[in-house]
Amino acid sequence: MTIESLEHDIHETKDEGHHDRPVVPLAGVVYGDIIYWITILATIVVIIGSIVTFVTTNNYIDPNYLLSAIWEGKNVEEIWVGAVGAQPDGHWYLPHLTTGNGITAGGIALGVFSVIPGIIGAAYLLFKEGERLFGVLAVLSAIITSVAVVY
Repeated sequence: MTIESLEHDIHETKDEGHHDRPVVPLAGVVYGDIIYWITILATIVVIIGSIVTFVTTNNYIDPNYLLSAIWEGKNVEEIWVGAVGAQPDGHWYLPHLTTGNGITAGGIALGVFSVIPGIIGAAYLLFKEGERLFGVLAVLSAIITSVAVVY
């Protein structure tokens, strides 16, 4: 799907007499499409990670212990201490991407990350359309979100 085809679809809908439906700005469409497709990919990764977690023994955290601890009402720190000895900091899953738990957590992180390329795509189009204020605000949002995701 190209930017030109999106623009054509937007103008075609507008020309068909659908006056009761607002026209979505192209930057919003691109933002939404990017987030949509990355989230779909992230969902597939999470499903694969969940399958690996429950059908193999290749796990960072034993799923039987994890589920039992949750049902017992243990808090996050107690679960981590019981599972691996200490609560890890930050992106614990990166060195464990070959385990079911790591794949699942990586998929969740990918879904959260999807906002960043969406904002960058929208910012590009906002600048291209001459919307400098909104473009700058989008870039600032991308920077703030990137810092939040990294730490």
